[in-house]
Amino acid sequence: MKQVGSRRVWSLGDVSRAIAVRFEGIDQVWVEADVRGIRAGGSRIWFSLVDDTLSIDASMKSVVFDRLASAPEEGARVHALGMVEYSPRQSRIGFRVARLEPAGEGLLLARIAALRARLHSEGLLITQRGARAVPRLPVRIGLVTSRDGQARHDFLVNAVARFPDVDVLVAHTPVQGDSAAASIAAAVAAVGSADDVQVVVVTRGGGSLEDLMAFNSEVVCRAVIECPVPVVSAIGHEGDRSLCDEVADLRVSTPTAAAMAVVPDRAALDADLVRAEDVISSAMARAAREATARLDAAGARLGRALGALGRDAHRRLAAVDARSRRALEVRVAASPARVDAAERELGRVIQVRLERAEARVTRSDELLHLLGPERTVQRGYAIVRREDGAVVADRAAAPAGTRLRIGLRDGELPAVAGADTSEEGR
Repeated sequence: MKQVGSRRVWSLGDVSRAIAVRFEGIDQVWVEADVRGIRAGGSRIWFSLVDDTLSIDASMKSVVFDRLASAPEEGARVHALGMVEYSPRQSRIGFRVARLEPAGEGLLLARIAALRARLHSEGLLITQRGARAVPRLPVRIGLVTSRDGQARHDFLVNAVARFPDVDVLVAHTPVQGDSAAASIAAAVAAVGSADDVQVVVVTRGGGSLEDLMAFNSEVVCRAVIECPVPVVSAIGHEGDRSLCDEVADLRVSTPTAAAMAVVPDRAALDADLVRAEDVISSAMARAAREATARLDAAGARLGRALGALGRDAHRRLAAVDARSRRALEVRVAASPARVDAAERELGRVIQVRLERAEARVTRSDELLHLLGPERTVQRGYAIVRREDGAVVADRAAAPAGTRLRIGLRDGELPAVAGADTSEEGR
C-alpha cells in the first residue's frame, strides 16, 4: 500500500493478501449443495458446488473421492465438509472438501445400499438363504401393522372374505418415525413365537422413501430373518421396494395380495374336498373289483393245480402198484420159498404207500375245499351261475333275460339278468 497525495492506494496483491487473511480464521463447515461438473485434475477431483443462487469451485483428493461408499453423480445433492480457501494469485474463492456424503433421498439410498451389501456378505438375503414355504392352511396368522392404517383394514376384510373362520393375531405398531423400527422388530419376534402362529405378515401402505425407512432398517431385517415361521412382506405399493422385501420369505405388492397369499379360499377348498372324495371313492371301488377278480382267478388256478396234483398222485400209485406186482411175480417164479415173506413185505409197502398217497389226496382235497368257490361263498361272497351251471365271470356271459342261480352261504337264489343301466352300458 502506498500514499498518493491524500489517497491510500492498494495494489491488487495487497487486496488479495488482506482477503486471504480474513479467510484463514474460518473453520471447517458442512455445506449442502448440488454437485456439478465433476472432473479429474492431477491428484484431485474438481467440481462445483451449486445451490439456487451461488456456485463455488471445490476439490477433493482423488484417493479420498475414490474410496467414497457412494460416489455422487452429476447433479446429486450432497453434504460436503471442508474449508473455504482463497487463492491470492487468482483472487478466487474455493472450497477444499474433506468428506462428501449424499444428502436427502440420496443419503437414504446410500444407507440402504450399505446395509444390503452387509446382509449379502453374511448370506442373509432371501435369494441366498432360500425361502420357506407359506402353509396352505395356517392354523393362525400373525399380522404386524399399524392400528389405524388402511393396510390393516384391507388385509382383514379380504382374509375374512376368503375364509370366515380365519384366526389372525394382530400386533399393532407404528410403521414410520424414529421409534418404528424397534417397535416393528419387537412385534415380529412376539407374534412369530406366539402359540399356533404359522406365518407372519408385515404390512403397511405406500409412502415416500423416508416414510418407509423403518422397513429398510437393520433391526427389522434381522427380526424377519430370525423369525421362527415364514414371513410375508407387503410394504407399500407395487413400485415400492424395501430391504424387508429382500429378506422375507415371500414379497407381495399390497395388503390385499398378502391376504390372498396366506388365506385359502373356502369355496375353493370345499370344491377340492368334493373332487378328492370322488377320486377316493372311485379308486376304492376299482381296487375292490380288481381284488375280487384276482382272488377268483387265484382260486381257479389253485383248484386246477390241486386237481392235477391228485391225478398225478393216482397215476404214480398205479405205476408203483404195477411195478410191485411185476416184481412179486418175478420173485415168486424165482423162489417159491420166499413168496410168503415177499408177499407180506409187498403188502406192507403197498399199504404204507397207499396210506401216504391217500393222505396227500385228502390234504389236497381239503385245501381245494378251503380255497375253492364254495368256501369263498361261506366268507360272504356270491357265485353267479347260469342254469347250465357255467360260472358268470363277466356281463357278456349273461345278457338280459338270462336265468341265473346265485350261490349264497345258505343256499341258492334264482335271478334273471336285467338290462345294463351303468353309465358305460349307456
